[in-house]
Amino acid sequence: MNSANNVKKWLNRAFYADKKVKAIEMLVQQCRERAESISACYECNDKGKSTGIKNGTENALIKLADTEQKLQRQLSELVGISDEISDAVSKLDDNDLETVLIHRFILFHTIEETAELMHYSPRTVRDKQRTAIEKLCLLLPCFA
Repeated sequence: MNSANNVKKWLNRAFYADKKVKAIEMLVQQCRERAESISACYECNDKGKSTGIKNGTENALIKLADTEQKLQRQLSELVGISDEISDAVSKLDDNDLETVLIHRFILFHTIEETAELMHYSPRTVRDKQRTAIEKLCLLLPCFA
């Protein structure tokens, strides 16, 4: 059973990577708004002695650029994790089990959402997910 928990944790990496991407996207937006705000303040107050605001704008733009680079790295990591999970799921060689895991661990649907989309009961989705994870335990060398 410990192996099944490890596989589930491994599958959940994409979920947490996606959450991190969304958080960094919010941070990028905040940095962008801050830079635009400082820049607008500088433009309205350009009387020759606003070097502090000019430096603030420059610092805000540097922070924005750094945060955008961090976002790109995190997006690349998310794509890589999603690809690993997709490759592993495809080894199940069972369309039904693969579909359940795609809904759950790549599209991040809840048990209930997956059940509704697949026209199953939530209990059936749970059973299929458990079966798929148990099969992955045997198929993935790092968990066997």
